[in-house]
Amino acid sequence: MENYLHGLLDEDNDPIIQEYLKFIDNGIPTTRNPKNVLIIGAGMAGMVAASMLKQAGHQVTIVESNTRVGGRIKTFRNTEDKKYFESDKVYAEAGAMRIPTIHQMVLKYIDQLKLKTQPFYYLAVDKDEAIAHQKDPESPFPKITRNSLLYVNYRRVVQNVYFKDKANINELLDYHLETSEQNLYENQRADVLLANMMNPLKAFIAQDPEKNWPLLIERFGEYSMRRFLVEQTLYSDNAIEMIGVLQNLESRMAYDFIQSFIESNIIKDSTRFVEIVGGSDLLPTEFFKAHQLEDNTYFDCRVTSLKQIPETGKIKIGVDIETVRDHAFYEKIGFKALKTPVTELEFDEVIVTIPFSALRHVYVTPGFSQLKRKAIRELHYDSATKILLEFREKWWQKAPYHIVGGGSITDFSNRFVYYPSQDIADEEHGVILASYCWSDEASRWDSMDDDDRYFYALKNLAIMHSDDEEEQKRIINLAVITSSIKKDASSRIGAATQSWMRDPYAYGEAAIFNPGQLHLLQKHIISTEWNGKAHFAGEHTSLKHAWIEGAIESGIRAALEVNEDMASLNNPR
Repeated sequence: MENYLHGLLDEDNDPIIQEYLKFIDNGIPTTRNPKNVLIIGAGMAGMVAASMLKQAGHQVTIVESNTRVGGRIKTFRNTEDKKYFESDKVYAEAGAMRIPTIHQMVLKYIDQLKLKTQPFYYLAVDKDEAIAHQKDPESPFPKITRNSLLYVNYRRVVQNVYFKDKANINELLDYHLETSEQNLYENQRADVLLANMMNPLKAFIAQDPEKNWPLLIERFGEYSMRRFLVEQTLYSDNAIEMIGVLQNLESRMAYDFIQSFIESNIIKDSTRFVEIVGGSDLLPTEFFKAHQLEDNTYFDCRVTSLKQIPETGKIKIGVDIETVRDHAFYEKIGFKALKTPVTELEFDEVIVTIPFSALRHVYVTPGFSQLKRKAIRELHYDSATKILLEFREKWWQKAPYHIVGGGSITDFSNRFVYYPSQDIADEEHGVILASYCWSDEASRWDSMDDDDRYFYALKNLAIMHSDDEEEQKRIINLAVITSSIKKDASSRIGAATQSWMRDPYAYGEAAIFNPGQLHLLQKHIISTEWNGKAHFAGEHTSLKHAWIEGAIESGIRAALEVNEDMASLNNPR
């Protein structure tokens, strides 16, 4: 199994990840060849690489176009300058919101920074037991209730009814499964139908992961998810539709099957997730402080050109200064404003951590190799949009719903709804992730202005939970946004929304392979350029797309490449 595929292994059995965990504890080897290294982007990949290289004895400079660190780790919370919510106690995630406990590197950094975590309940749980578990993590994990909802085909079903053995799926959800299909398996739930096809492949991988992952990629690497379901199953179109809607695959049916197979090994009912108490953005901001990266970072600098000087081999950049600000602005938000113009500096090597979708807008000279340019052009980035609504009362935790944590699924435009896992004992203000969508489903929200998003998401949320018009009105009136909807949009409180495709720093939510791209592009995504002087990191260069773990892994890899003098390795004397 080639090294670039190592990220497909379980971390316990991944020798590279186990080595990286030691580097997080002890640092990478001290260099005998100190370099002046440029890092483009202050997300987790860039900051991890910077911290490792600083510790090893290199000079590091980070340029970041935003005025904050963390990239797609972003938390909405009230500040002196911006008020999102009526209650100062609540916060909500615009980006990364959960961490699988199987991701060991990010958890190690969280532990080093002494950040607190609590369960992120992927499935709805018992309220009293969840409160007890939050007070005492040694107490039993709360019982799964599955009290959240399915609302599809205008049918509302509590998930614990749907998950009963031998439930009549046609009667519950009106998917019109064929008679022969109903007799195919004892249970026709979407997760069971999908698992019947996925489990043999998982068993095949488990027999010999290093040998069998390449064989699986060779066999199905050109398959989309839909092609796999059509060609490898006996399922009807109605069954495939049900799998798409209920298993979060409908918007990604045209994407790479292997990508969906990888995700199915992470996002599943048996996976435990945690969240950072106080907000996910505490990870990058505390990391930035702990490693004193304010001494190394230029903010408000959007890179427009990246150039290697032919005569010296040194690297320079051109930037657009986003906004001319005085030093007091940066001091107020805890950063230093570096005085030397970054365009006057020269560097020995560069690590590019910004998404390839953003790198497309940087003029590079001399040009990268053909295969690298192809990877930068073709790597697919997905859309993702969130709509978050604040309520003055956690009505979903009370009768008749009793929903604590977990998520509801609908074929309405909201698609996926997540209930908060924090402050469960507090019955007052809470924020629901009222809509979480990807791909084309996200793009349809992106066409709306923010107020329209809030209006439709709230209306749909109320309909999802009740047929009773008075109850729908009650839910709507509990939303803070309802009483502020006529105010000026700039002062709107009670809601927040994030479109990552419309974000001028992100250009998309995360890399998601199209069919064939893993085999076709991955080697070239991570390959160095300019005779080993240009390196590439970020979640898109890992095989853990969209996860913080992938960004961290890539940052360590790139730091090792610089520290091990890839220029010499690529040009042996």
